[in-house]
Amino acid sequence: MRLAGRTVSPLPLYFKVMMEIQENILSGTWTPGFQIPGEMELSQRLGVSVITIRQALGKLTKEGYVRRERARGTFVSWNGPSRQSVNLEVEADDLLTVNRCSTSFKLIAVELVELPKEIMQRLRMGATEKVTRIIRIRLSQGQPLAYVISYVPSRIGSKIREKDLTRSPLNTIIENLSHFRITEVRHAVGARLSDDEVSAHLGIPAGSPVLFIERDYLHNKETVLSSVGFYRSDLFRYELTLKRKKG
Repeated sequence: MRLAGRTVSPLPLYFKVMMEIQENILSGTWTPGFQIPGEMELSQRLGVSVITIRQALGKLTKEGYVRRERARGTFVSWNGPSRQSVNLEVEADDLLTVNRCSTSFKLIAVELVELPKEIMQRLRMGATEKVTRIIRIRLSQGQPLAYVISYVPSRIGSKIREKDLTRSPLNTIIENLSHFRITEVRHAVGARLSDDEVSAHLGIPAGSPVLFIERDYLHNKETVLSSVGFYRSDLFRYELTLKRKKG
């Protein structure tokens, strides 16, 4: 994800770069020994100067996340704990994930874009295909609760009306348009620090802790909607109750 623009922020740019690199390492995307992209590539990818990249890598080297080898590059050296996942499968008749009574949406953008690499595998689409990206603010009783970016195959996204995006959950809109039911929803919940873009939309200071939730909505094993959401940790919590099956 590209870093936010040059807005006034208490977080120095090098620290934001560190957060991006640490996320790749702690999530297991970059494993020990992996050679991370070069300074110039990181500079272009994250939209910061090479000097900022070097400063971030210097800090990460001191903290033991990476090692820098002269004339060879920078390699992941972190051997500490990686982020662990717990996979739960729960049968449910109702897959609705928002409270209709107290939830509304503010539409930020609807646009046809190239398929991001991190979404490509989740939607199982080719690199040359385009998707509809929908950016919304989820409001709870009028207060910004979450900043959500959703990706929908263009064959479905082209049918969505903007006025519906201000009042309905996206999975409900897709079901009504496509005449099929969402049969499975996959959730991944983690923690992040908010960047300038997320903070501005949620009305919180940059660097605030937020819940990071990835959701994939499937119809008969086909992913028809993929989203990432940044939820205010002071207004939102994720609850799950597990019960032992009787008998």
